[in-house]
Amino acid sequence: MWKVGLLVIAVLHSLQICESIDHCLEGNHLILPNTGKRGTLCKRTADVSICDRYIDIGRDKWYKVLGHDDTVPRKMAEGSAKMFHCGTDYPIYLPNGSHPTTSGTVVTRNACMLAGSNICKEQYPVQIMHCGTFFLYNLSRPNSCDIAYCFGDNMECSKPDPCEEANRLILHVSGDRSTRCRDKSLRHCDSKLQQNWYRPMMGSADVKMATSCVERDSCGTESPIWLNGLEPSLAEKTVDMKACVNFGRTSMCSCDEEIDIQVRNCSSYLVYNLNATSKCPQRYCFGNSGNCDVAATAKEYPVWQIVLILLAAIAVLAVILCVFTYILIKKIFRSPSKVQSINSTKENDVCTNVQMVLKPKY
Repeated sequence: MWKVGLLVIAVLHSLQICESIDHCLEGNHLILPNTGKRGTLCKRTADVSICDRYIDIGRDKWYKVLGHDDTVPRKMAEGSAKMFHCGTDYPIYLPNGSHPTTSGTVVTRNACMLAGSNICKEQYPVQIMHCGTFFLYNLSRPNSCDIAYCFGDNMECSKPDPCEEANRLILHVSGDRSTRCRDKSLRHCDSKLQQNWYRPMMGSADVKMATSCVERDSCGTESPIWLNGLEPSLAEKTVDMKACVNFGRTSMCSCDEEIDIQVRNCSSYLVYNLNATSKCPQRYCFGNSGNCDVAATAKEYPVWQIVLILLAAIAVLAVILCVFTYILIKKIFRSPSKVQSINSTKENDVCTNVQMVLKPKY
């Protein structure tokens, strides 16, 4: 009996711990996936339909709904949605006035699934927690796929998430792009950089843009570009920021020109929405380790080196041309004695052939 009593005490203790958890705090709740496609004005695509059949459920599975480009968390849609919207075939929504109005309260509501003309063909119980400035949701699993919850009244589809591999490019960072590369002969430029989201990587390691002023003639260029401010520290957040260009007009490191960029926190790494530079030589700085490597410095040469290389190439071609011309002339203008000998031999061969033809056979 005492073992049963201990088991009951342990279960009650674990339940008390669960109840004492503040789910409103960061780290104590989950982020609902596919948030950017759950707006009531977002039509589902032909090839992708959100399915909430397999979401995690349970008493401690509370969801915050925050898209990568949302400034504040979303609320579950109230009022009837439309078929083939919210990124799915059959949207689930709440009746009007379902959200609690008092901070710290938790209510249970029945959410409705729209199916054709039936505005509430199926009902799913949903718990809603008021966290002051946002809401958390404890959801139920739909009965099948192509059914999903709507979040965001009158919200369009979000732009593609740059944290997904298909929606970004890799910026391959070599040692000459780091802040430790100081070489006045290097004049790399990002004027041809394609406007896009980039995940900067040095080999297999993620690197970040410099967040303090970088001196002139660094990062493999004359005018380095650095991030003016700290990157976002919270996951699932995109911020508009300014990148600074240091022209080195004075002895003090300064921000002589600003470039608009975006930075997104992808939990374990950062991605940057970069624009091409309007002038040269200007270049974004990434990483603080590595030096001006040989492969990078070999991409550009001073003018005098280029002239020497061209002259050497021309000289080699001239020698080859002379040798070829000499051989060709030698074959064309052969000595008369050899020509006469060859002609005599040919005449003897002809006479011999004629004699053999005219010789009678017995």
